[in-house]
Amino acid sequence: METAAISYRVADFLKRHPPFNAIDDADLLELAARGRVRFYEPNQYILWQGEPHRLQLFVIQQGTVSLWDEAGDDTARLRDVRGAGDMLGIERYNGAASCLCSVRSESDVVVYAFPEADFDTCVMKYPSAAQYVAAEGRVTADYQPTGERRPPQRTFLHDLVGAHEPETGPPEMSIREAARQMLATSSDALGVLDAAKSTCGVLTVDTLLQWLAHGEGDVHQSVGRILTRPPAVVAPDTSVADAVLTMERARVSALAITSSGTAETRLQAIVTAADLGRLFGEQPSAILRGVRTAASTVQLRALNRRARAFTLEYLNDAAAVDWLARLAYAVDVAIVTRVLELARLEHDAICWCVSGAAGRAESLPAVAPQVVAISHEADESGTAIARFTRVVDLLLECDYLPELDKAYAPAFYIASVDEWRARYRGWIQDPVRQQMYKARTLFDLRPIHGDRSLWTTVESAITADVDRDFVHVLANDCLASLPPLTFYQDAVIDRVGERHTTFELGLSALQPLVDVGRVFGIAGGHALGRSTLERFEIARALLPEDEAIFREAANALKVVLWQQGRVGIAQGTPGAELPPALLSRHDRQLLKGGFRAILRLIEFTGDRGWIDRL
Repeated sequence: METAAISYRVADFLKRHPPFNAIDDADLLELAARGRVRFYEPNQYILWQGEPHRLQLFVIQQGTVSLWDEAGDDTARLRDVRGAGDMLGIERYNGAASCLCSVRSESDVVVYAFPEADFDTCVMKYPSAAQYVAAEGRVTADYQPTGERRPPQRTFLHDLVGAHEPETGPPEMSIREAARQMLATSSDALGVLDAAKSTCGVLTVDTLLQWLAHGEGDVHQSVGRILTRPPAVVAPDTSVADAVLTMERARVSALAITSSGTAETRLQAIVTAADLGRLFGEQPSAILRGVRTAASTVQLRALNRRARAFTLEYLNDAAAVDWLARLAYAVDVAIVTRVLELARLEHDAICWCVSGAAGRAESLPAVAPQVVAISHEADESGTAIARFTRVVDLLLECDYLPELDKAYAPAFYIASVDEWRARYRGWIQDPVRQQMYKARTLFDLRPIHGDRSLWTTVESAITADVDRDFVHVLANDCLASLPPLTFYQDAVIDRVGERHTTFELGLSALQPLVDVGRVFGIAGGHALGRSTLERFEIARALLPEDEAIFREAANALKVVLWQQGRVGIAQGTPGAELPPALLSRHDRQLLKGGFRAILRLIEFTGDRGWIDRL
């Protein structure tokens, strides 16, 4: 009876910590019944680096332990600090042939020891538990806590649309006949098929309203005449997240679903913005349409808040970052474009761009996009600067947070194409004296509106000027920012063992990833207009033998952006700094894996050997 009571107490403790909180009570009790309790006084070794794995795995019940790398020289390097609820010895599940670090008690320590075979039987059969354990040795963007609803990036259109055939008609049918058919069948969309059953277009209520708004009144003309653009076609296995983004890119309110994702194969179904809205509750397409027709910054402010609330609602894991960042970028671009229209600047002979996080399509919190303008000729009157300042002020009225650490005065960000080319040439040819480090985010420049040939001219000049010496300088600069070591209790531990009550996510985790990504983007001939994830893809193509480093870096970036987004949006901040208390244990586990991936990436980038291999 006493033994059973102890097992229940052990199980109750384990249940409060991942991955054991995902395990059925019966398995948890079975594991607890076979465990043993071990005690350690301060400064005792629990595990030795390089020793074969024990037959048990350990869970710290109380006290603090430190993990040390004692290989290679006489100086031991601190690698981690762990406390109650943390595990020891699980690196075996990530391919480690022996203990990777020595583990030493820093106080009186109590651990639970569980036989490896029982841990395999009772714990590792649960996918979420296996994912959590895997995060010990590598960073993963795919971990999803138990009990979460299926996210949009893992929900597919074939699960969303019904089994009934879509309403269709030939291009020759009249507008009146099409409207009657849609009314009779309560359909929001009608597929238009030619004689070969290929999809010519999709007629929607929006299409009919646009036709009426342009003054066309002949209801007897064929529907083929009012379909002015090809249909947006996707395959059944397209995710709901990708469907939302496809609708936005094509500026349509319905997608045709065919067996192959091309217009030539059989039309299986039609999914509309209203269909997606029923899944989400909020319609992303409705937010974007609202932005494009907003009459004031007051309306844009409300729509920006709705967009960020939607982002926060679905930002449930790191895997959601990819599509939600692209959606947030679409919202930012739509708002900037609408602000230009409200300021009557949309027709000026200027290429309007965004740089920094917005230019990389990585701005999840509502931080004002850094607007940059490239003009055909220099403006000596100061009118252009006044207009540019007006745009920046209007954006702040749209519920954006100001960017507080701008490197230059506002007037700097609008200049002629010749001036921009001269500036980039100076930064590339003499990066030290020209203080290129202040201009790093301007290498994220992306065009969004106006005469894009101006941006292309600047990009071509940069590509022509870049050489290996410049790439080496950029790579060397990346050594200045190192990630923290670990988390302990409600503090973050830096690489010399000091505790900090604030986790500087932006400076110590996000900036190193972004800076290194920029290096490989430039090295690969893509100086501007790329996200950090795209830049890591470029790096993987350039250096295929080292692709694992960049794959882990990409996962680390998603984890960091996820934390920045959810904390920043929830608190109304940029998310660059946050107290560790806001991070759950599984958040910290993922971030710790990310810290190791960032350090490997920085060390790799700092070695000029990869440049010589290009």
